[in-house]
Amino acid sequence: MSFDLASSQEIAALDAKISQVLALLQQPAAPSVEPLVTLEQVASHVKFDKRTVRDWTKTGRFDARGKRVYLPAYEFREGMLRFKLSEVEAFGIGIGVLTPNPIVGEPALPVKQPAAPAPAKAAARKKGAPVESAAALKVA
Repeated sequence: MSFDLASSQEIAALDAKISQVLALLQQPAAPSVEPLVTLEQVASHVKFDKRTVRDWTKTGRFDARGKRVYLPAYEFREGMLRFKLSEVEAFGIGIGVLTPNPIVGEPALPVKQPAAPAPAKAAARKKGAPVESAAALKVA
């Protein structure tokens, strides 16, 4: 039985490569700089009114799990809000108003909201007419 062992030169070359890789992994990552955009730019990007976007930052909205989430915003002066588009898209996808774009690097797409059905009118009941048991037990 014979073994094919690496020579000392091959081991030294492998050790040098491992040292290079470890040095690269130990370097701190460069911070990503994403430009901040205005309220108007966010509103046009998500195709909602400026007041709606401002409400998302103040009062939030419920996500699919029922948890209230807020749109992250950076306030420089009172009323001067700035946003990161990546955070806006993550928020919009989380609450269901944006869908991820299948094209990598392209912005998320707005979801078309179906029109809300008109509320049904309650039928008027004549005085003295019988009442359904479910309606009679309803506490006002």
